Amino acid sequence: MTQLEPIKNVMTMGAGGLFGTEVLAALQKEGVFNLSILTRKSSKSQTFPPGIKIHRVDNDYPIDQLLEAFKGQDALVSTLPGRPYTVHLRMIDAAIQTGVKRFIPTEYGNNTCTAAADLVSLYEDKSRVISYLKSKETSGLTWTAIHTGQFFDWGLESGWLDYHFEEKRVTIYDSGHKLWSTTTLGTASTAVARVLLNPEQTRNKPIFVASFTVSQREVLEVLQKATDTTWKVETMSSTDALRRAAELDDKDYSEGLKLLILMLLYADDADRGADFEKFGLSNGLLGLPKETLTGVIDRIVKRESPRLDN
Repeated sequence: MTQLEPIKNVMTMGAGGLFGTEVLAALQKEGVFNLSILTRKSSKSQTFPPGIKIHRVDNDYPIDQLLEAFKGQDALVSTLPGRPYTVHLRMIDAAIQTGVKRFIPTEYGNNTCTAAADLVSLYEDKSRVISYLKSKETSGLTWTAIHTGQFFDWGLESGWLDYHFEEKRVTIYDSGHKLWSTTTLGTASTAVARVLLNPEQTRNKPIFVASFTVSQREVLEVLQKATDTTWKVETMSSTDALRRAAELDDKDYSEGLKLLILMLLYADDADRGADFEKFGLSNGLLGLPKETLTGVIDRIVKRESPRLDN
């Protein structure tokens, strides 16, 4: 197996999104990459940091425009939505044709294991992308799938994880003691950059990172201490949650998709790969910062607390 050369020229796709913005900043912070951005001509995120070359393509990402944009790139980092997955397959084909060394697909969330893919169609589509990358390893293109779990700080502040600051209310599913791994946006984006600094050690494999591994009730306990408030606890069984999800759609960012993803984390009935410590974390390899649940929640509570007038 040929030793990989250092990665220098890096293009990001989806740099204007929630996570894409963080990843671009993390890549800039390393100070060793020549960065460029691929974006759709119709994208509303048209403002990017100065000094970075922008490649604008049509909305359907035509192959000829991808081939032109990917020339000279060592690595492609996708932070695009996972669907439609066929767009990602087209990008992989274009990467192979232009001699790209490393492709980082849109993962960053839960483990795309069979148990997760069987429950959530989004993860089934993501697993198709990983399978396609594996089938192309002899082409010279390498890949790394970076699993971070749900973004903890964003998930907590937005209510995505079903903790709601304004009402001091939480929904606990099943026992609330199921363990799940999760990562802050900053640490997750740093992981992406550090993978590119360690191309040999991260070649053609999934890696797992986490700020910490916790349970719903652990998070609730720390939240109550940090806010000095007893939160209202509502309960729901995973059976009822799945029944409710089946009545909704599972489009991106929908309530139905959210419930399904939460069941990957919270449901007691099955192990759907949410505890990354079982697979071994790559935090040490990537030199990621050490974080604690208490420390992160304290920072979030300070942001959420209204400022008092003097």
